[in-house]
Amino acid sequence: MAFLVALALVGLVGAIWLHNAKRARAEWLRTLNLVGRWERAGAGRNKPQSLTLTGNLTVGEYMAQDGGASERGHWRLRDHTLVLTPASGDPVAFELRLFAPGKIGLDGPGREREIYLRHKDNVIALDARR
Repeated sequence: MAFLVALALVGLVGAIWLHNAKRARAEWLRTLNLVGRWERAGAGRNKPQSLTLTGNLTVGEYMAQDGGASERGHWRLRDHTLVLTPASGDPVAFELRLFAPGKIGLDGPGREREIYLRHKDNVIALDARR
């Protein structure tokens, strides 16, 4: 009988932990708010760099601009890794860090320790789910 009570208690604690982990992940994704236009900090006007992400909180399309060159493809968020898959190429993974709302860091091939700031504009996105 004690074994069943202990097993039920472990199951209850596991369910509570899983629920809290899912809720924390959802809150992190809302705070991260990747969809939008991100500009590289310190890039300057002569060679602007931006990353525009469309889609939902974890997957979508992207367009990267580096000066006059641009690249399009798909993106997805896997744990704390942003994976960019160009339309003609192999996927490239970047470690993603959230420094503050509107300020992220990417670290990976071609984007070593780059800081991106959310592009500010006067457009307010309407969330159709609310």
